Amino acid sequence: MVLKGINLTGEQKKVLFLPATNPIQIKGVAGSGKTTIAIYRAKHLLETYSDLFREAEIMIFTYNNCLIQYIQSLLPYVIGGYQENSDARNPSTKGLGVNVSTFHKWSYGFLKRNGVFNDYTQMERSEHNEILSHAITETRKSFQRARILDKPGNFFDEELSWIKGQLFKTLNDYLSTARIGHGTKDRVDKKDKAVIWNVYETYRLEQISRKKIHFDDHATYCLNLIEKRNIQPEYTHIIVDEAQDLNKAQIMVIKSLVKPSTNSLTIIADTAQRIYKSGFSWTEVGINVRGGRTVELKKNYRNTKEIALAANSLMSHDLEDDDLTAMDIDSITSHGDKPVLIYYRDIEDANRSLVERIKEAKCKGGSIVVLHRYRNKLYYYSDLLENCGVATEVIRSDNFADYASNSVKICTLSSVKGLEFDHVIIMELSRMIIPSPDGFGQDNDEYHINTERKLLYTAMTRARQSLCLFVPRVNPSMFIDEIDKQYLTLIR
Repeated sequence: MVLKGINLTGEQKKVLFLPATNPIQIKGVAGSGKTTIAIYRAKHLLETYSDLFREAEIMIFTYNNCLIQYIQSLLPYVIGGYQENSDARNPSTKGLGVNVSTFHKWSYGFLKRNGVFNDYTQMERSEHNEILSHAITETRKSFQRARILDKPGNFFDEELSWIKGQLFKTLNDYLSTARIGHGTKDRVDKKDKAVIWNVYETYRLEQISRKKIHFDDHATYCLNLIEKRNIQPEYTHIIVDEAQDLNKAQIMVIKSLVKPSTNSLTIIADTAQRIYKSGFSWTEVGINVRGGRTVELKKNYRNTKEIALAANSLMSHDLEDDDLTAMDIDSITSHGDKPVLIYYRDIEDANRSLVERIKEAKCKGGSIVVLHRYRNKLYYYSDLLENCGVATEVIRSDNFADYASNSVKICTLSSVKGLEFDHVIIMELSRMIIPSPDGFGQDNDEYHINTERKLLYTAMTRARQSLCLFVPRVNPSMFIDEIDKQYLTLIR
């Protein structure tokens, strides 16, 4: 997603000239420039409809704090002046001074400004785990034979989050709603749902007694405040980046923040990149993006054809998503080397090969990122490279990364979403790392496998020029067998 010197053409430019008012949706494959186009659309709206839109009243909601930093670093380079029927450009000032936030960062500030945290405090992760464990233990007393209670804690994390995100008020609401976004094989029946609801209610009672608010509660509190206090919308245009990762309640809050005079939303979605799970339709939240209000971008402007072929072969094993935008591989004109798959004997072998690969990438020039599934390995690789004379920066939500510097960036597979680099190296693709063992409810958990596959696909499609995958000879990830070997260069 490089904005310096970018020139929108064809299907990208078309998005700028969609109706200025009411919602539009940009669906697209990885590398199609969805976020870039949305930012340029905001610039276009400001220049073309200055009577309707103001910079201070435009908000970009994005996926995580890393993307906030990244987008903010790119905004100074945005230039408008596009004409619908001409390649000529009108005069345009450089830069875009709009607001950028995650939903939770914005909602925390909103709740704080409106006095909610005068009576309640934000729940810490450790306290959430404690209350959830207590709720499961208490529920066992009433449902002693319920096997659903043997599911791992993160299953209940996700299920309670989904219940809150769907704004369910009663058990009947929960029972009567299909678990959309939870895989094609629904392994939770009505008896299981009754048990889960008991866990949820027990959790909520304990949470209320402690006067704690979880991040999953923010949207509900925001909606209640907006309705009870008749809080007026503050934005003329909102961009919702990676909208598929927000839940129903969060989208309803965002929709309520747009002034009726424009009702202007740009919704960006890519089902293939979904890392978190939502499960709602736009119609449910009162957003109409049917017909000419949705644009599908099938051309990949980021990856070489070789990288796209390898990534696509992995995603061909995901049979879950009917709403997937298919990538137009034939339209990719950029070529390069096939992605490299390095089989390593042990950690010393992997480390030695990593340093060699970094040095090779440095000679070629361009940005470099090293990725791992887990956060606790980031500083391990940072220290390893620093000791070999390679400057590094760990990308985390709590530190600002300098994306313009030549340092090697290091981050998790989740945090790299929305970013792009010339050279991408993914470490330790073993059976014990990805799919993450912590997420399995049973040995063959289709939903968890699909989610983890999308995570790897997202990471692979961050690469502009080269992609390198590190795989142990013993116990490689199941996903390695899903990548068609004709699209890889194997090094054993």
